[in-house]
Amino acid sequence: MFKSLINLMRSKNLLAQANEQIIEMLKEDLSLFRDSVTLLWTESGVSLEEIRERDRQINRFVRDVRKKVLTHLAFNGVREMESAFVILYLVVYIERIGDHTKDISRLATDYPGRFNSGKLEKDVSKFERLLFERLERLIDIFETGDDIRETASELTRTHPDVDKVYLKMINRLLTQDNDEGLSCSEGAKLALYLRYLRRIEGHIFNIASAEVNPFHRIGFGKKKKDKGKAQE
Repeated sequence: MFKSLINLMRSKNLLAQANEQIIEMLKEDLSLFRDSVTLLWTESGVSLEEIRERDRQINRFVRDVRKKVLTHLAFNGVREMESAFVILYLVVYIERIGDHTKDISRLATDYPGRFNSGKLEKDVSKFERLLFERLERLIDIFETGDDIRETASELTRTHPDVDKVYLKMINRLLTQDNDEGLSCSEGAKLALYLRYLRRIEGHIFNIASAEVNPFHRIGFGKKKKDKGKAQE
């Protein structure tokens, strides 16, 4: 889906503009993500208000992309309706990544003080780096168009493994006899942060799934077949 979608967007004026805005939105998501994580860990860097303004710019892009897609459909009919709908879905998921980066920055400013992940620090840092890398690969799909199917398939295929990393950390926090070196408030703050990271990963999966699934299954796992019968 992505390859034909990207080729379509590049060949049509309004959709080409929409594609450029999608790339810009994804890049801004990555930048916001990095800045919010830095703010959380160091209480320095960009301010919450700056992050909010940049998130508002992503929201403006969403509205503009919607206008372009609807205008394109008005002049070109229903021939490209599925591709147009995919674009509308993608910008929603991209916008939600921005929302969760804003949640991270609010966690840093609404509950100030040194962020502490105790004995989970190495695991949390590794999880952050993994999500940075996955978002960068997603951007590369739209920006270069190289290895689209392969990259998207790998992002969706490995999503359950990434989710297991999150669940393992959460389980360590929630066990009654946990000894992670955290106070109750520190543990709660870490749990919220991990949840925001998980949602960012979820939307990376949602976007990548648009390449490997038909339109009606965007955001869902790839359908499997067993003995000739489809299974969820």
